Amino acid sequence: MQPIKIFTIKRPISKIQYIGNDKIVVIDQLNTVRFFNLDELKLDGGFKINLPENRLFSNSVSISYNGNYLGLTIPKKNKAAIWNLENKKLAHTVGWHKGEIESIAFDYKSRYMATGGTDGRTHLWNIETGKMVGNLAPHSDYVTAIAFSQNSVWCATGSYDKSISITNISSMQFAYKMRIHSTMVTKIKFLKNFLMVSGDREGNLIISNYAKGKVHKRLPKLPDTVVDFVFDAHEKYMFASTKNKNLFLFDLIKHDIITDQFIKVNSTITCLEFIPSLMYLIIGTVDGILYIYDILSDEKELETYIQEKNYANAYELVQNNPLLKDSISYHHLEKIWEKTISKAQKLLEQSQKDVAEQILKPFMAIPSKRMFIQSLFKDFAEFEKFKTLVLKKKYPLAYSLANKYPTFKQTSYYKHMEKEFKKAFAIARQLMYDKTKEDYIKQILMPFRGVPEKTPLIQSLANEKEIYKLLKQKLAQKNFKDFFELISRNPFLADLDEYEKALEFGEKLLKAAQNALKEGNYNKVLQYSRMLEQFPMYQEQAKDLIYEANILANFIQLVANKEYDKVYEYVQKEPFLEETEDYKHLEEIWENKVKEAEQYSAKGDVEHILKSLEHYMKIKEKLPRIGELVKSAYLYQLLEKLKTETDDKTIEKGFKNYIKIFGLDLEVSDLITLAQKSGRKLDFTHIEEGDKRYWYKNNLPLNIFE
Repeated sequence: MQPIKIFTIKRPISKIQYIGNDKIVVIDQLNTVRFFNLDELKLDGGFKINLPENRLFSNSVSISYNGNYLGLTIPKKNKAAIWNLENKKLAHTVGWHKGEIESIAFDYKSRYMATGGTDGRTHLWNIETGKMVGNLAPHSDYVTAIAFSQNSVWCATGSYDKSISITNISSMQFAYKMRIHSTMVTKIKFLKNFLMVSGDREGNLIISNYAKGKVHKRLPKLPDTVVDFVFDAHEKYMFASTKNKNLFLFDLIKHDIITDQFIKVNSTITCLEFIPSLMYLIIGTVDGILYIYDILSDEKELETYIQEKNYANAYELVQNNPLLKDSISYHHLEKIWEKTISKAQKLLEQSQKDVAEQILKPFMAIPSKRMFIQSLFKDFAEFEKFKTLVLKKKYPLAYSLANKYPTFKQTSYYKHMEKEFKKAFAIARQLMYDKTKEDYIKQILMPFRGVPEKTPLIQSLANEKEIYKLLKQKLAQKNFKDFFELISRNPFLADLDEYEKALEFGEKLLKAAQNALKEGNYNKVLQYSRMLEQFPMYQEQAKDLIYEANILANFIQLVANKEYDKVYEYVQKEPFLEETEDYKHLEEIWENKVKEAEQYSAKGDVEHILKSLEHYMKIKEKLPRIGELVKSAYLYQLLEKLKTETDDKTIEKGFKNYIKIFGLDLEVSDLITLAQKSGRKLDFTHIEEGDKRYWYKNNLPLNIFE
């Protein structure tokens, strides 16, 4: 595959981000920001940021998904800068770390930036105010990777300590810590359906269920450090890079590697970006080369191969670029193959082997097709014999030959033979209760006696007359439990039309239940699924549908009754409810209230935080988040007071009040150290330490110094 455009930046590329409207932002190691227009494939402006160079192969650069902000760590300053990309100005400098900031990331809704440091801490910052609004569970070593879920509800932090921590940032409740890697975590990205992918320094790639905290699948190991990975629009494929010049392609459905050389460039890959709407894959390198690939650019080449009937090259192209399987051209190619095989079989039936060989010749250079074609011709060497047996109604020998050569079962002669049996058997079933017709029944079924797969059915006409009657009755009554039990005891009944009708009904029932679930008609889901439970092949799906319908029905009832404390508790137990419209609506209201409260928190205004969120104080799941905002407000009150000439006793009182409410946490410890370094005399020999889990049980002062 050849790139559609190459840009030479001359400096190592640290980050590429698609920001919509056919535009990408590219950051180099010297913090030069460039905008590229993908519609016209040209440079569209940029500017230089005067900061020390950022670190390659790290997560020290991030761009908000709306394209408004750029985050950069500031080496040796223990801080990070948030730049407004629209006006090209510094918006905020943030940092409450006791060491350098190692990693940063923006959430998908572009509300927050998280910073992870060498101190093992992760802080959450409001982009608009530049103030800290929360603290995530600490690690025992450097925080090396951060990522947010696509609905911005969850945040994952990876560390040098080999673990990944998961926190629900809507409630600021720590969920759990996963110890699934054997070395430093280098990259984390979230997928849909509560899955995420994490990579480490030894090349391990792991798919986890972040709602349950369990490993979903371990992918084949890469030969070096995982640098970056991106996904296609449907998350069927993953492109991954290490510290080499090759791009690896993974199949996320089969959980396997397709090729280790999907694309090979002339320099070490540093970062990747994939744009689903354009099907563009963009690669940045150490040499400062920006490669832009149109993943479906091969489709034109595929079309040409198809037109030229060069099917060998066409299938080789698809093998090297499996994303082409979603293209119209590939579907056209497969239809050509199916029609050609069907035509070849008809020609072979007519003893026109030479013509069949001629039309199949373009496919002979394709290994998988060649094996099928060779098998087809090998089978048809005996076809004349099979044909003669069918025409002479020597069905036992004909069936025996068809079992030996399965391709015969696709021929019109085999289908004719099957049709004849069904016709004869249907007549026999109609007449089997008339004793005067016994000889006639034997006569019409005689050609099929001796056919192993038909013998049980033929014998059952004489011995199991009541079974047929009962089977038909159970089907008419839709009593599928007894219907399938009857077939289980008499397997030969699975060859009857009644069995096919039952299966068709089961498929329709499953689709109806699934549609009813989507439409929110939970009573219908339960009705269909309880009937579906009678089908052995659908029992597990039926149980899942019943479970989900009951959960959703209960959830809707709780929402209708405005029992919001139970609503959020329910969602915590059943995370799939996050995707319901009712929950999204509730979260939108909550987020707007939090946004308002964060403005007050930035000013140290505890009174208005509590007033704006007073309706949520009865909801247990929201208390940790409210507590973080109150805590941040108090911290900013303390910080501002430390800048003044306030006496030491007042400062000491403020610290003690804080510790009484939230305990001696890392953040207030930092301020105490700062105060002591500035020469303040503080006495903490007699101190009452609280617990931040129960902050709301305290009589909260509006001013921490009261």
